[in-house]
Parts: sequence; structure tokens; C-alpha cells
Amino acid sequence: MKLLFCERNMLMQQDMEEAFTQLGITFRCASYIFQNPDSDDYYCTHLRHFLTEDAYDAVFSINFIPVIADVCHEMELPYLCWNYDAGWEFHRTDALFYPTNYIFHFDKKACETYQKAGYRNIIHMPLAVNTRRLDAMQSTAEIRAQYTSQVAFLGSLYEQSENGFSKLLSFLSPDDMHILKQYTETEIKKYQAHTLWDHLTDAYVSGLDKRSGLNGITPLMLICNSSSFIANQQRMVMLNTVAKQFHLTLYTTASATLVPDANYRWRANYYNQMPYIFRHAAINLNLTIPSIQTGIPLRIFDILGAGGFLLTNEQSELADYFVIGRDLDTFHSIEELLEKIDFYLKHPQISAKIAKSGHEIAKNKFSFEKQFQKMIDCCGILH
Repeated sequence: MKLLFCERNMLMQQDMEEAFTQLGITFRCASYIFQNPDSDDYYCTHLRHFLTEDAYDAVFSINFIPVIADVCHEMELPYLCWNYDAGWEFHRTDALFYPTNYIFHFDKKACETYQKAGYRNIIHMPLAVNTRRLDAMQSTAEIRAQYTSQVAFLGSLYEQSENGFSKLLSFLSPDDMHILKQYTETEIKKYQAHTLWDHLTDAYVSGLDKRSGLNGITPLMLICNSSSFIANQQRMVMLNTVAKQFHLTLYTTASATLVPDANYRWRANYYNQMPYIFRHAAINLNLTIPSIQTGIPLRIFDILGAGGFLLTNEQSELADYFVIGRDLDTFHSIEELLEKIDFYLKHPQISAKIAKSGHEIAKNKFSFEKQFQKMIDCCGILH
């Protein structure tokens, strides 16, 4: 089997290349950074050139790109992609309907919603982790000294979202503004089962358009805007509360002044630093952005794959693959989070056992090779 891998500096990229090699798949990489994934004549011309230079069985990318789908449809080649983002990064939907598409998406409920809407080629596929690479990363005494922490959080604080959400509200009528503010305030208090996709629908947005003239805002745009705002508010509360009671090490690009009691560190390199952070934290916190409905975000696999102990908000798909309390643990409120942090810091042997079990599940069930093999079996393109 021969693939053209359309790379564009995304997470999972290096691990996908290794998986192709392990599976004995011949592949060629075509690298490009898109300015506009909806329309790019320059890229399309070069992609056609790549595909006529040699015989390929399929094209693959991380996240769906309409212009790649266009060319594959034109040339009657299967186009496989694997989405790890909850929302699309493009505006066109016509390209989603091509019969040459095999769009794998990590969120089961999202897949069901898209399929009901007529997008038949969107298929559920949980994400993966390369434990072979992670297990080979040796921890020296210097590394342990640098990365050992009590409680660690690595991620965005979405600090710019408040201004964007306030700007959005300013376009609404007073009644609509009040309703949307009330709705988001309710969602901020929840740590599971968010309803953005059920509430911020086409019908709802159409009503806003008619009353307020939002110049063509889409449900996805409103969901992403609201989700980032909710995530910002939740993370600010969670991290500041935790930092006041425990030693919190925070890895983020946001200003240190936002969580002043934390041990502030700058962002970490995904491949070279992040695994050590997760491995050497007594507790790793995760808080899933609300635009992810039921799916397991990549960060959870990153933590488990590195051998770290994970304390996360609940996502319904976790119970499909993991045993809560055996492989990882969850919280449903700030109060429960604080109680569990206190418990696991006092019982490190229990958290270590859980981390080991979670790592084994990630290793045995969620390798890139296993997941990609499922994809090509689903497409029926293995030669």
C-alpha cells in the first residue's frame, strides 16, 4: 500500500509516520501550511502533480481539508483523514459529501449528529498514543529534578475568549444577550455533559440572525466562541482554587498573573518535554473543552501514554474503554476535585497503581498502528 501523507505541522504527525513504517506502508510526505483550507489553487496544482508522479492507493491528512478532498474526488482516490479537533477549521460543507472521503472523528456523538445530517462518510475513531516512543524516553536524575511536581496542568487558559464573547454579545438584542449569558453561566457550572451542540443549533442561530443581524454567523462559530469562553471561566476557577490549597505547576502561554499562586512555567514542547511533565507529576489535571461532546481528547491519551496519573472531568466515552478508579479518576465538581487531590497526594501508592493500569490500557488498545489498521480495514483499500 502506498499513501501520500499531506502534512501540515499538526500534533500526531510524527507518530503517524512511525505507525506507517511499523505497518509496512510506503508513504511520501507533502508538507504545506494552509492559509485557506477552503480554496487554494496553488496547493491543488501541486497536489495533482504529486498524485500523477506516482501511483498512490490513498491520501491521508490529520484533520479534514476541503481542497485535498476536492482533488481526491476529481482523481477518484480515497481520502482518509483523522480529526482530533472538535470543530472544523473551514467553512465549506459541500466537500464533506464526496464519496471518496473517509473522515474519521474522535467524538462519537458528533459522528452520530453528522451522520443524521447526511454526512455518511464521517466515522467514529478514538485517538491514539505512541507508547513505544514514550516508554523509550529515559528519565535521568536531572530530568526528574526538573519536572517533578505535585499537581500539574498543561494547556491553554483561553484568556482571549472573554473579549471575543463580549463582542459577540454586543451584537445581540437585550433579550438574546440575556438568554445566551444565562445559558453559558449554567454551562460554566457543569463539568460534564455540556449541551452546546444541542442548544446552539441552526434554528437557534437563524433566529439570532433575523433578530440581530449577525452577518451569517454559523452554529459552529457560535459553539466554538461559547466553548472557549466557558473553558476560560472554568479553568480560571479550577486552577486558582487548586493553587491556593496545593502546589500547582502550570504550563501555559498565558500570563502568570492569571494564576498568581501557581508555579508558573512556559509552554512545553509536545515531543521532548511534555511526556516528562506528565510522568513526573503526582497528579495531572485535565479539563476538556466543552465543544467536545463525548469524545476522549488527545491530552488524556498523552497523559496515560506517558505513564502519568490522570484526574479529569468525565467524558462519557471514557467508560467505554477505561474503568474509572482503576485506570484513571474523574471529578464532577470543584469540591470533589479538591477532595481527590488531597486523597491521592496522601496515597501515592494508589495513584501509581492507577497510572500503571491506565498506561497498559493505552498501550494495548490505542496504538497508532491499531487505530490506523481499523481505518484501512474500514475503507477496504489495503493492497
